[in-house]
Amino acid sequence: MNNYLKNINPTPVRTWSWLGVNDITIDDNLSHIDALDNNVSYQVFHDNDINVKLESMSDDYNALEVLKNIEFRGISEEVNNQLLKSYNSGFYAETEENKRIKDLIRIDYILDREQPVIVDNNGIYARENSEITVVVNYMSRDEFKGTHNGLFRVYGEKGAKINLVILQNLSEKSTHLNTCVANLEDKATINYIIVELGAKNSVTNLVTNLQGDESSAAVHTVYMGDKEKVIDINYIVNHFGRETKSNIEVKGVLQDKCKKTFKGTIDFKKGSAKSVGKEDEYTVLLSDEIRNRSVPMLLCREDDVSGEHAASAGKIDEDKLFYLMTRGFSKAEAKKLIVEAAINPIIDLIPDEVSRNLIYEGVRRRLEDEQ
Repeated sequence: MNNYLKNINPTPVRTWSWLGVNDITIDDNLSHIDALDNNVSYQVFHDNDINVKLESMSDDYNALEVLKNIEFRGISEEVNNQLLKSYNSGFYAETEENKRIKDLIRIDYILDREQPVIVDNNGIYARENSEITVVVNYMSRDEFKGTHNGLFRVYGEKGAKINLVILQNLSEKSTHLNTCVANLEDKATINYIIVELGAKNSVTNLVTNLQGDESSAAVHTVYMGDKEKVIDINYIVNHFGRETKSNIEVKGVLQDKCKKTFKGTIDFKKGSAKSVGKEDEYTVLLSDEIRNRSVPMLLCREDDVSGEHAASAGKIDEDKLFYLMTRGFSKAEAKKLIVEAAINPIIDLIPDEVSRNLIYEGVRRRLEDEQ
């Protein structure tokens, strides 16, 4: 049996093969696809009066034109087929026009021995001038090998605002595959907060299509890699409309023998005049045995645009470490404070207090393990 998912999560354009960043191969597969149970449960938390249509994903919702018309390349054809044809969970959320919902919806997917495989097909449809906030938690109840394969298809009509928070804290033996694609009309906005803490293999693919004029996207991501974890992040923002804006901010911490690749692409298409795109990644390195690779890319077919990209990495500043130690902190405590100061500004953006505290606990536990 083939125990690998080969050449998945490709970059939108290929670069030198010797860099090893064009795609990735991981030591897991989807051979248990035929063994999936239907209607794997998830937990929903929201205000009783929240004015949003929220139901489990079904074949009828999966076939809606608004979702079917969202095209995506995703992680791989095999992964996509499972998501669209053999999903066993997922939700569909739809807002009403001109309804700006301030209360959030929280969805918890929990992998355990009774639900070791979750394939969730999720859809969010934000009507004109509406607003919705969705927080999705992927968690493991036991330290066992689970498999998660998830899909988010998001459509924002004119003037809509979508806040999507995806938090991954699976067991250290699990595999996490996540695909997210969003299409936005004029003046629509999507704000992502993504936290990657757990899983042995974590592969994410996020594509945002700024189709309408003055549409915008912001991505704020935190990742932590430890032990022999493999992390592969592939973010793409396609600027189609005029005066569109994008901002990708990624902060990470790597330790032990972790392997991480970040691929961030801002693509200015023909017709995207006066658009602005920016991406920035910073990684704190806590080990000499990690492999850290970053590929920030700018693609451009339009003259009147502004694009910036940067990627940097470094060890903990020895001067800061010394300063904190002179104030009574141990070396381990000082390192922990410096790392938390680097990533907490993004974690603080998580709008749900319960989820935010769970992430803080996960971060602190991993930093304590490093000590």
